[in-house]
Amino acid sequence: LGCAVYGHPTPNITWLYSGEPLSLQHRLLAGGRILQILNISDAPDGGFSCLAQNEAGSLTLKTTLAIQEYQWSVDKLMACSASCGNKGMQLPELRCLLDGAEVNISHCKEKPKPALQPIACNRRDCPSRWMVTSWSPCTRSCGGGIQTRRVTCQRLTARGSSVPMSNEACAQVSKCPVDTQNCNRQPCAEWVASSWGQCNGPCIGPQLALQHRQIFCQTKDGTSVSSDQCSALPRPLTTQNCWTDICGVHWRVSLWTVCTATCGNYGFQSRRVDCMHVRTNKPVLEHHCSWRPRPANWQRCNIMPCENGMLLRGGEAVWCKGRKK
Repeated sequence: LGCAVYGHPTPNITWLYSGEPLSLQHRLLAGGRILQILNISDAPDGGFSCLAQNEAGSLTLKTTLAIQEYQWSVDKLMACSASCGNKGMQLPELRCLLDGAEVNISHCKEKPKPALQPIACNRRDCPSRWMVTSWSPCTRSCGGGIQTRRVTCQRLTARGSSVPMSNEACAQVSKCPVDTQNCNRQPCAEWVASSWGQCNGPCIGPQLALQHRQIFCQTKDGTSVSSDQCSALPRPLTTQNCWTDICGVHWRVSLWTVCTATCGNYGFQSRRVDCMHVRTNKPVLEHHCSWRPRPANWQRCNIMPCENGMLLRGGEAVWCKGRKK
């Protein structure tokens, strides 16, 4: 607070509250012409005055201090959470006031919020009303099914219990809800597959040959629909391994020929190895059987030392003796 008094010689200034010397915590500045109140909450509303005195005389200036603070208010109540039954509650509405007028709630953010205690409200019996359960699963997934639910007339009491009532009691308040309805009326759809395409693939292994086909989602009358309508059904394969006719081959071997020697290191025998078609039983080019291991067509035989034995040479029997060093 300021005391706008000037004079010569400089006057002495004394501050008073309601005509009495100050008792609250304060500080005097600018030669006493400014009064600083250190704790505003200690200053009650009332009149302050400053008395200026010098040789010329005295002068008193008066001012009135009115303290206005932001305050939380809980004088209003929110709407009740229920119109009847036993669970109705309402909370005090928190407002920020300044001199009795509501202001933005942010002005009170530094003040501690008062505790809000819920108040019971509308604790009374409810009128009779229809109660329904959830719908049952549809009897069919497509093509039109039926689902049902249970509809009863009940009354919720102030104690929280549900009391069965006659249907006439609810019919006076509202129309009875339906307990049956149609469902899944969309046409039934199914996967339809085209014929398998040509079998193609190398004969490095029968499993590598593949054939393809197309898959469609259609209704019973042949109308194509979105594949989403067939998503609940197992989807047929669009690709599968197959066996090409050209892969139906095998190696055929003949009997071994007579060994060219009965002993020694030079005996061998041979046989014929052909690639044959399984269905026609006719020889085909050998590269068609390349994915199968090719049997050997010759091998050594009778590899043993000749001891006073007979050696076949050029189809002629020759007797020989064991050699000596």
